[in-house]
Amino acid sequence: MLNSISERRIRLGDKYKLYLEVPEKEFLTVYSREISVKNGRDALSQYLNYHQDEARIDDVKIKHDKNNHSINIEADLYYVGNKHTDQNPVPPYLNH
Repeated sequence: MLNSISERRIRLGDKYKLYLEVPEKEFLTVYSREISVKNGRDALSQYLNYHQDEARIDDVKIKHDKNNHSINIEADLYYVGNKHTDQNPVPPYLNH
């Protein structure tokens, strides 16, 4: 799933607005057909971890675009004042 995500970022002062577009079928398979902020935050966290991005995540929103067959995740990312964190391995449920 992580390799199928499209990303767009916009810098807004001290933060970035991040937009992720995840294929509907893959998201629904991985997250047992449950579209929620909790699962959107998890997908976003795993995506950032996979790309070794240490941003702090805030204000996560998730929308199901049925016409485009995608799940859209929007969040604010902050980098100022972050501490280095150890990378976690990708969980098995995302490795297909």
